[in-house]
Amino acid sequence: MKKGFDIKIPSGKQLRLRYLLLDLNGTLAKDGVLIAGVAKRLKMLANIFDIYILTADTHGTAERLFGHLPVKLHRLNSDLGAAEKFKFMKSLGEDYCVAIGNGRNDALMLKSSALGICIVGCEGTAIEAIKNSDLITNNINDALDLFLNPKRLIATLRG
Repeated sequence: MKKGFDIKIPSGKQLRLRYLLLDLNGTLAKDGVLIAGVAKRLKMLANIFDIYILTADTHGTAERLFGHLPVKLHRLNSDLGAAEKFKFMKSLGEDYCVAIGNGRNDALMLKSSALGICIVGCEGTAIEAIKNSDLITNNINDALDLFLNPKRLIATLRG
């Protein structure tokens, strides 16, 4: 079965999404601990997307957090995070990518992806990430739920 999430936004564009690219710290985790509800949602979304966690693994917890989940870890050099995230996304084809993040090093990925979602979470959010996103949510669970309840995404993005 081919994975993907195709959705037509009224008065907008057709999205043909295949890959979900996620920042780790500040987006999926707080202080190296996975936010409640994320694992359950990632398991459901793995039926729709190929999921990649892009991380410098600041807290050294990525393997423990995601080793049992249907996601792929992509480790970054912490000094070049923004460029590495962008390059990785380009290798997949940015027109097929959803990017979700909250940091300055996510801004280029958010801007260049087919759909960029910024998280305003408890660790804060970089202004660059906000400016370069298509939409903003209060937390990661709300962002992931947009793909489990697509009418929410349509309502937010319609022209």
